Amino acid sequence: MSGEGPAKRAAEKSRELTEGDDLLRGTAERKLGGFYAIAFGGSLWAWDVAFNLGAHRTIFYYRRQELFVLSLVVLLSALLLPRRVHTHPWVLLLFLPPITLQLLRLAVPLRGAVAQDVERVLIVASIAVVPFIAGIVLRLLAPGYFTLPGRRLKVALAAIVATVALIGFLFGHFNDRFLTCEDFIVAGDYPAQNCVHGTKR
Repeated sequence: MSGEGPAKRAAEKSRELTEGDDLLRGTAERKLGGFYAIAFGGSLWAWDVAFNLGAHRTIFYYRRQELFVLSLVVLLSALLLPRRVHTHPWVLLLFLPPITLQLLRLAVPLRGAVAQDVERVLIVASIAVVPFIAGIVLRLLAPGYFTLPGRRLKVALAAIVATVALIGFLFGHFNDRFLTCEDFIVAGDYPAQNCVHGTKR
């Protein structure tokens, strides 16, 4: 009987602690639908890109190739599933620059002056269509973002991902305060220029 008092009080305190707290009760996701799924996925991707940009001053080749892969998936889906994917031909043309750029590099490994000029044009065109491709891919990968109720949730989600990206860039830029050169090597990465050796940070 004496044990019931403390156990009951602990249970009541636990209920009081979680009462009205969506995160502790695990009800936040139900209330916000796909908000957290999109926020987590977008933030993890943004952190990776921003950290490497801060640490190595570049976007790694595999991230640049993602534009080619995403463009190829959209283009092939529209061509192979014309009855299910209805789109304007000019929309598909906007996906061609990154695809053409990679195919040119594959077909012409030894680049002459003309090939280099064509490559420069395709690089500029590929960069120019990035916002458009990103918008289409975002609608396909995260349709829940566009059905979030109200503008405030959309702005909050974009702000969260942008903030995570900024912090990721700062962590990458000041990696010597958090990581050592050995940390980069163990992870299979090239050590950043400003990394520190040894265990002291």
